Amino acid sequence: MGYTRSDMSVSDSAKEPKHRLLGFAQRLYITWDTFIANDLFTYASAGAYSFLMSAFPVILMVLVILLRFVKASPEAVQELAQSLGFFSESMDLSSVLSSVMSIKTIGFFEILLGFSVFWMARRFFASIQQCMRVIYRKRGKVKPLKENLVVLAGEVLLVILIVLSTVTVIAGKAIMGSVLPESLLSPLALGISRNVLRFAPLGIVFLFLFLVYWITPRVRPAAMSCLRASAACTLSMEAVRIVFSSLVNMTRYNIVYGILANVIVLLLEVYLFFALFLFFAQFLFVSQFFESFLVARLYLLPPYHTPDLVAQFERIMFISPSLFYRRYAVPLREGEVIFSRGEQSDELYYVWSGTVDIVRENRVSELGRGSVFGEFSTLLGIGRTATAVAATNSVVLRIPSELFHETVEVDGTVAHRTLTAVSDYVRKNHLEVLSDETEL
Repeated sequence: MGYTRSDMSVSDSAKEPKHRLLGFAQRLYITWDTFIANDLFTYASAGAYSFLMSAFPVILMVLVILLRFVKASPEAVQELAQSLGFFSESMDLSSVLSSVMSIKTIGFFEILLGFSVFWMARRFFASIQQCMRVIYRKRGKVKPLKENLVVLAGEVLLVILIVLSTVTVIAGKAIMGSVLPESLLSPLALGISRNVLRFAPLGIVFLFLFLVYWITPRVRPAAMSCLRASAACTLSMEAVRIVFSSLVNMTRYNIVYGILANVIVLLLEVYLFFALFLFFAQFLFVSQFFESFLVARLYLLPPYHTPDLVAQFERIMFISPSLFYRRYAVPLREGEVIFSRGEQSDELYYVWSGTVDIVRENRVSELGRGSVFGEFSTLLGIGRTATAVAATNSVVLRIPSELFHETVEVDGTVAHRTLTAVSDYVRKNHLEVLSDETEL
């Protein structure tokens, strides 16, 4: 007895929460796997180094804007910087502030110096752009002018956000330190205002991450996906910062390493933050092209009898892609023909359940659950090279050829395997032609 599509959808709807959880787990697994494959830990190190190279030029620009244009009090700026710890122990901030305040006029030399500082600070954003190119690889067209403009705009945006954040914190502390809020606000509103002021820097970080995730990719993700990735990254960074500060004893490190301890700790902290930033950027890319990555996992699914535990775990996780089941499942009765030799169709097929026979001139191949077939016509655009028949009551996934072509672009392993398969197919046909010509 065969199946009906309605029967499958009814039985499947009861498992929707489980399917969503499985889909999220699959995204995480693919993200981690591609994160390692792209060697993003190394790029995180390069990003942390670029951040340190850009940090002081950015700080200098922020100080100039705060003191010269915003007219912030040097005492307030110094108090805020000292509360961060690193700046007060790594540099003579009072001397830097005095030097900035001593500039009375802006001439050609000052403009040239400012441009040089601005150019040095762009290293961090160039590093971000490079990481995004690694993650998105061949997706989207290369636009050098746009990418350079994004780097420059990102630097300007970061300076503006830091200035706004600093001004907000300074003004908020001044207002909250007076008696005015207590006389105008209720205790509840006062508590909310203080918490908003307390978490304002996190809001600035969230906004910056959202703009980076949304603007820098060559293929723009959905805004809602960028919001979720930015929120997850911001919260993860804050959790790491809290754990890190509770575990690292700066007093002991200062005794051993002196002022260098602050640089070492800051570099490690920035490295962790940058690794999280890249992880969620990779997660965003995987979510954006999740169907393509899922096709790749099906195409590269490990065999049933593989002794590798990791491969067995991967097979269990991806062998039943519920997302594709709802979209592409086709129930078949025993003996039903899926496609015939010479037929002009190009879909890729995956055996969800049952058994499918691939009938060629001189042999029959039996494919069970987890097998993929029909890729030659999908890749080469030629007629079917064999006949596929359901040997038992089965369910197959009929995957559109466009999705498989996108998978070849997204996943390098799939591209290599398909290229090898096509080469073997062409070589085999060429040898058969030569054999026929020899017989003639």
